[in-house]
Amino acid sequence: EATKENMIDIYMMGFDVWGDDMSVEEYITMCQDSSKYKKGKWYVLEATDTKELLSSLIVYKLNPSEDLIVKGIGSIATPANSRKNGYAFLLVKETMNKLEQEENCNNFFLYSDIGTDFYNRLGFIVLPNESQKYKDSICMYYSKENDIDSISFDIPNYF
Repeated sequence: EATKENMIDIYMMGFDVWGDDMSVEEYITMCQDSSKYKKGKWYVLEATDTKELLSSLIVYKLNPSEDLIVKGIGSIATPANSRKNGYAFLLVKETMNKLEQEENCNNFFLYSDIGTDFYNRLGFIVLPNESQKYKDSICMYYSKENDIDSISFDIPNYF
């Protein structure tokens, strides 16, 4: 789990993609003030020797029904100079394993802005077209227990 001391480094992992035309200071302030970011729990992958942050993501608790534990994974980012090394893949995989073991969570959603191949390799599937809510972000689902046709709750909005 991320610490308060990690947060600026975490925010900066996505600055080149999500910062638009903001200055670094404006972007960090926006992230710090984000009610969305305050609702989730941040996780990081760090180098064991240097403690350098290699990747980060946020996990949201979704409550579609009383009998299912469902999480949303978002804001997956890796510093630009460390991308394409498998760090985000490892962090997503290990975070899902941790939540499965500690919270018995086997249902995950995410919205992909990078296409589907990366998440397909982790076992995520694309929701059917009629369940998609956004043009530029593809909603994907992962479960060890339930196929997409068996879920009877509403697909979450972008989180």
